[in-house]
Amino acid sequence: MKKLFTLFLITITIDLSAQSISGIVVDDKGEKGEFLSVVLLNAKDSTLAKGAITDVQGKYELKGMPAGSYFISVTGVGFTKTTSSIFEYKLDNHVVETISMKSSDTNLKGITVTATKPMIEVQADKLIVNVEGSINSTGLTALELLQKSPGVQVDQDDNVVIEGKQGVRIYIDGKPSPLSGRDLASVLKSMQSSDIEAIEIITNPSAKYDAAGNVGIINIRLKKNKKLGTNGNINLNPYAGMLMIEPYRKFEPKIDVSGSLNYRNKKWNLFGKYGAGQGIYNNFRQNDKILNGTSFNNSIKGEFHNRYQNFKGGADYSLDDKNTVGFVVNGSFGNYNSISNSKTLIGKSTEAVLDSAILSSNSSSPGTSLNLNYNLNYRFADTKEHELTIDADYGTYTGRSNLFQPNTYTFGDPAMQPIIRNYRQSTPTDITILSFKADYEQPFYKGKLGYGVKASDVKSNNVLEAYIIKGDIEEHDIDKSNTFTYSEKVFAGYINYNKTFNKKWSLQSGIRAEHTISHGNLVSYKQNELDKVDRSYLNFFPSFALTNNFSKNLSFNLNYSRRINRPSYQDLNPFEYRIDELTYYKGNAFIKPRYTDRIKLSNTFKSVLTTSLSYYYTSDDYNNISRIDGNKIYNTLENFSNSKGLSLNVSLNTSITKWWEINYNYFYQRTSIFGKFKGEGDYNVANRNFGFNGSNNFKLNKTTTFEISGYFRSKFNWIYVNKAQGQVDIGLKKNLFKDKADIKLSMNDIFNNVGFSALFVHNDIYQNITGVYEARRFGINFNYRFGSNEIKSAREHKGGAEDESSRIK
Repeated sequence: MKKLFTLFLITITIDLSAQSISGIVVDDKGEKGEFLSVVLLNAKDSTLAKGAITDVQGKYELKGMPAGSYFISVTGVGFTKTTSSIFEYKLDNHVVETISMKSSDTNLKGITVTATKPMIEVQADKLIVNVEGSINSTGLTALELLQKSPGVQVDQDDNVVIEGKQGVRIYIDGKPSPLSGRDLASVLKSMQSSDIEAIEIITNPSAKYDAAGNVGIINIRLKKNKKLGTNGNINLNPYAGMLMIEPYRKFEPKIDVSGSLNYRNKKWNLFGKYGAGQGIYNNFRQNDKILNGTSFNNSIKGEFHNRYQNFKGGADYSLDDKNTVGFVVNGSFGNYNSISNSKTLIGKSTEAVLDSAILSSNSSSPGTSLNLNYNLNYRFADTKEHELTIDADYGTYTGRSNLFQPNTYTFGDPAMQPIIRNYRQSTPTDITILSFKADYEQPFYKGKLGYGVKASDVKSNNVLEAYIIKGDIEEHDIDKSNTFTYSEKVFAGYINYNKTFNKKWSLQSGIRAEHTISHGNLVSYKQNELDKVDRSYLNFFPSFALTNNFSKNLSFNLNYSRRINRPSYQDLNPFEYRIDELTYYKGNAFIKPRYTDRIKLSNTFKSVLTTSLSYYYTSDDYNNISRIDGNKIYNTLENFSNSKGLSLNVSLNTSITKWWEINYNYFYQRTSIFGKFKGEGDYNVANRNFGFNGSNNFKLNKTTTFEISGYFRSKFNWIYVNKAQGQVDIGLKKNLFKDKADIKLSMNDIFNNVGFSALFVHNDIYQNITGVYEARRFGINFNYRFGSNEIKSAREHKGGAEDESSRIK
């Protein structure tokens, strides 16, 4: 891990002196040019260096640029584009000559610029990881990108964790995925970096957002086409992963392809996108357990075979300059098979040789998934800042999975005959989601008032059919089989107010109310005391944000929100899902929602250095814990604790020279969990951990860029103790055909550091899980763009099926 620190801890002493480019814009009558777009462009190739908006005095200021030759371009509604003369910036306080705009009776045409976004952007309400701008994201899946994002971890079961806590809501293009757990992990693994523009991490959403997600929201923003005319792109991404462990060292090629086509004019925007890919992903896991004095040393070689297709299409139509209607349909289809070959040595924990019995199991779990979402939307917006948006959503998820698990016990005593136990499980899942929401904003007492309503209706049907196989005959295991139906209705309303008091202070405050009515029904072949679970509860979720622009170089932001995290639909189902002969997962129909209060103070210095300090407290926290069932171990969720945490984050984004840019994010966390295991006494764990993400970009010449990036996470202790991990990646990007195309070459985990480890010790349970996967990866990405290059802002749109879609597991 020392190599990781050597590569990144190299720029702590950076000159943050007041170096800027500033100026004034006026109109053709000499009046101050308010709220005009100012762009700083490189004189050599007109590429974008910085951007700003003029204030009420017509002034602008740009900071954080390297020395060089530049010119200013200014645009605004009702004016023709105006540029300054070229000037030399020598890292001083340079004042540009006053720019005088000319009135225009026609709409401005767009400008063509080439911009390089930093890998990490820190804003008042969110942190943005710009995947599109990172060379080393080539060939990575969405799940792997989340692992490399600041403050985010992916645990040994592919759960997404922030600040040590599960419960984050995964959104895709502003709408939650209708999945969680294994199914969500499968979808994220099939989503390639070539389709992703950015990842937004929102820890304190406002009252406008659904209250779900006790640690906030992660929004995966897919690439959008924002150009006039007809245009599109073709993307080809072959890559290969390596499993770096003996005797399973393996090199596995994979590929994904995608393409998009877009047509836009003043009235219509028609868009479509399709992607497909396939690959085999290898992993190795060692799971050592001691239960009641018996040791189980289990080694598993796994393969995940995945074929996937995804699509998105739709249309927006402008009825006039105030009213727009739209329709969007998107979906994904997966065909997968999880194969594992395992061997377990069983014996007394006090013996040196654990061979009293050997369990061999070679299981396969083929399945399919189909996810379809339809959205009909309407937007009204006038020039007086009145805006109304209406969304109606309908979504379906269909999952089919079959697990075949043969098990053979052999013994050290040759006189004992092998024991064969073969099982099969069928687990079909069907979920439908209906939602409707309306949001309205209007000026109010020199501020902006927003309010809205939402109603959703979710129905989930989960079936488990278990079979015992004896020879060629399958016997229905009625003790393990059941059907669990779950319905949930949520009615919500909110009000939110934003106001700027003067040039320095602004306030956002709001409250959201949600009334939840749920009904769970378990139908099993044997009588069960958990047949029905009904709930009805009303909650209020306040939020606020206070911003102070202390000076032109320094600003502060204080925000607070209260959140809820409801368990996924399958986590409420008390059936047993078999992982192997000695391990299974069991749902819990009595899990209560958990509530989190979070407050965050942040400051930004010269748009270069951002620091934040946050604190959270979670009540009725639930976590995944291990329990003993004879010689078996099972995992389940339980409400047994409260938790709290303090987190410090520091982000640095600046240019060292004309050819070297850095982007670093450091974090330190102090967390604790305290409560009582059912019938087992107190459980208290305190933890401190730290880490960083960073990238270094070196511009070799006008068309070629080299990147070194990586991350590090220290050891983390929660329910499980997770070891430190990190990786370093390198990449090269070359622009081709006058920037119509580019090619990227990348290598991930060059030092072969990535793996995972999780230790759980409690009472009579000792469990130590270690493993590796294909972190070392070689990738090539070729992207070709065709058609119009004229830029025009696309209508940002988020549907209404927000909280509901993210809870399918």
